[in-house]
Amino acid sequence: MQTAPETASVASTEQPFELILQRSQIRLPVAPGESMADVLQLAGVALETLCEQGVCGTCMTRWLDGEPDHRDSCLSADEQATHVAVCCARSHSATLTLDL
Repeated sequence: MQTAPETASVASTEQPFELILQRSQIRLPVAPGESMADVLQLAGVALETLCEQGVCGTCMTRWLDGEPDHRDSCLSADEQATHVAVCCARSHSATLTLDL
């Protein structure tokens, strides 16, 4: 059974960032300990999730700008260059723009 990778970051050391939805120009704050998937769903964005651990790839979303902190175990390096698993990823940059 495949499991999500361990991360050195814990919620208390994560930095907040802003999620920008390119198509709708909506900006959403993501607090430490919050997932992008949760923030998107609370904002009414239709998003399918399944494992919510970065294993299945169901929530894979194209990113356009920023520096994602990939924490999944489902995306290849080539896929990570253009997509992010929003259930578990964070952002190294202050903003992360998604193709939504």
